[in-house]
Amino acid sequence: MRLLLNPEHDFPANKAGETPLYLAAESGFYAALIEILNVCEESTHVAGPLNRTPLHAAVIQKHTECVVVLLLWKEHLCEEYDVWGWNSLHYAVKQGLTKIVSYMLRRNKSLAYDRAGSENEWTTAFNIAASEGHKAIIHELLRHCPDCWDMVDSNGQNALHVAILNDHEILVNELFELRFCCDRLVDEADNDGNTPLHWLAASGNRVPQMILDHPSVKKMTFNKQNQTPLDIASSRTLTTEKEKLVAVLRESNARLGQRRTFEVHQSKNSRMIDKMKKHVDKDRAKIETLQMEKILKSTEIQVVVATLIMTVAFAAGFTLPGGLENDNGPNKGMSILSKKTAFRVFVISDVLAFTCAAAAIYTYSFMADCDVVAGEINMPLLNVLRMNYDTANNLQRIAMTAVVVAFVTGMYATLENSLALAVSVCVIGCFSFYFFGLINSSWDIKINSPLQTIHELFRS
Repeated sequence: MRLLLNPEHDFPANKAGETPLYLAAESGFYAALIEILNVCEESTHVAGPLNRTPLHAAVIQKHTECVVVLLLWKEHLCEEYDVWGWNSLHYAVKQGLTKIVSYMLRRNKSLAYDRAGSENEWTTAFNIAASEGHKAIIHELLRHCPDCWDMVDSNGQNALHVAILNDHEILVNELFELRFCCDRLVDEADNDGNTPLHWLAASGNRVPQMILDHPSVKKMTFNKQNQTPLDIASSRTLTTEKEKLVAVLRESNARLGQRRTFEVHQSKNSRMIDKMKKHVDKDRAKIETLQMEKILKSTEIQVVVATLIMTVAFAAGFTLPGGLENDNGPNKGMSILSKKTAFRVFVISDVLAFTCAAAAIYTYSFMADCDVVAGEINMPLLNVLRMNYDTANNLQRIAMTAVVVAFVTGMYATLENSLALAVSVCVIGCFSFYFFGLINSSWDIKINSPLQTIHELFRS
């Protein structure tokens, strides 16, 4: 330390490019930093690793006291850029260091307007804060530089674009409460023609109601790929949130653009289309796998149900209602109720239930070899599984219906002498068909599956 405090010492950098001043600032050695600054010369703050100044190092390591001392010593340090084109304020904003940001802006407001990055790819301090979701930094920047919100990055994206792309819903709501800047941010398009609503639709996240209700939001704005937000929401989002997002946009009077429907030549260099197709292919494979797993798990349960139905139908076939003829004669061993219509319906229904249940079990077991069959008939495995599952499921429904009919008609045949009781049994049994109808109707009310949406979107 005595050597460092010698005014005649030139404070050389080590092989890593670190001067004693740089190391003291980076390590937060406040006392040593003060002593060095009291005797150091101009050359002491020569650029360190990655062309960073001691102020860069102090900010990155969040040493607030060292930052203040360095700014009091050489205020212009905050204007120096590192090899990435970032100054000290940019790093303070990124880390959410509100006190340091406030102190720097009090001394030099122009820092808020300096770009961060290279000539071809750069951003702004306001956009950095938006990308990190730092509300306090946003307010601090606006307090010192009220018009800095209007700046965009090299992609033409404003703070609202960036907040949406980084999934900061709270900050999005916060920006919408700032009416003086929101009116322009909400409808501003980036270099690809995408407004914040376009990116919100592409993300698949929930759309805040205040965005849809904002008077400046234009739901029919087309990007450079001729897509509206609803076009993107309908094609990109392949999760359970898709239906919610599309429904919300439709309820807010958003409409499909329809321009892409009649396109003959598509732009092969479109970044948006390429990006979405990659997402679609990835999500398509994921959804197909999940659907196959769901079908196979459901099959395990359905096999048990079908087996129970077959067992019940088999037992009922040999335990006939009304009993058997015991008298010696040509009809010995025959059913006593064999001449009654209700009994005959019982027998037919029971046989139908047994047969359909057995066929369903066979179809379910056949699904174990569907991968081989799919290869032979050149059909996607998911389609083969779904086709067999639907067939077995329909057979099982017929078997369940036949079991109910067999039970009702069997009871009616044995209780025919007590008509009121027999009719009561029939009425109660018919409630099963009412519940079956409710379930079937609920299954019929479906939104197109994500795979159907993909097919319709890209079949041309």
